[in-house]
Amino acid sequence: MRIDSLTPLMARSLLAALPKTAPGFPVAEEEAVARPMPMQGAGPNQPVPSVAMLVTLAAADPSIERRRKQAVDAERGINALDKLHKELATGTPSVERLREIVEWSENLEPSDDPVLAGILSDIDLRVRVELAKFDVQA
Repeated sequence: MRIDSLTPLMARSLLAALPKTAPGFPVAEEEAVARPMPMQGAGPNQPVPSVAMLVTLAAADPSIERRRKQAVDAERGINALDKLHKELATGTPSVERLREIVEWSENLEPSDDPVLAGILSDIDLRVRVELAKFDVQA
């Protein structure tokens, strides 16, 4: 796939395809909702999972939070590009929009997840191409 053919819809689809849980958590959100939770006292030696325990587990793994933040950043970059394209279709983009895109590119942090890193790289390249059209460097 060529970088210049990356559309906001394609980028959102790529982000949606990323797994929502870390390898240490084999149960996806959808499965957790579909499975009935054991009642207290269901078994003498079986711990009862709770929301507090799941939140604690998620908070204990900083890679999950970092990945979530990077996915939010990717979405923010896609949204900024989408707004820029809409402004270009109606005329000239606003200075605020260009500043927003420059700020996004300057604050982009590299990802240790190769799939997410590739998506972020594609979005950043697209941002830099759009900025180059206006002789703006990030």
